[in-house]
Amino acid sequence: GVQTCALPISAFAFGGATPSLVGCVAAFVALHAERRRAWWGCWVLGLLLDLSSPMAIGGAVTFVPGPFALGFALGAALVLSVRAEVMRRSMVAASVATLAMMVMASLVWTTLWAVRGWWPDGEWPWTGSAAGELWRRLLWSATTAIAALPVSWLLGRTFDHWAFPASRRRR
Repeated sequence: GVQTCALPISAFAFGGATPSLVGCVAAFVALHAERRRAWWGCWVLGLLLDLSSPMAIGGAVTFVPGPFALGFALGAALVLSVRAEVMRRSMVAASVATLAMMVMASLVWTTLWAVRGWWPDGEWPWTGSAAGELWRRLLWSATTAIAALPVSWLLGRTFDHWAFPASRRRR
């Protein structure tokens, strides 16, 4: 299932998918940080997610750096490409940015693991098909986007402390 680095309280789970706080923070950073810092910040958040999400492959628990790091970096590029067109302080914009970030991360994660599974000694870290796993990851993306509404509001309350360009909130 999709429980990698999710909120620790399963009461927020929907259909077996628990929202990702890391995804909400990554989208917030991508919306507000300077372009280069947003890209690197999302890459680091993805890497931390990779390193905190052990995979059971071939009976061994393994930490694989890369799939989420690349997915979050590409998600940041997607958010950066449209952020000039949105009201960045809007909770709805943060939710949509989170959805875009998480869908990109899910696509990259599933694709990289599916390609690895095609190797002669490769295995997938899921049971069933890659399409089924992608569906679970897209559900995870949707629950994270919903959770981004209150999370972005809370992060917005700390906006002055992030040192983003033009980080001083208008009063």
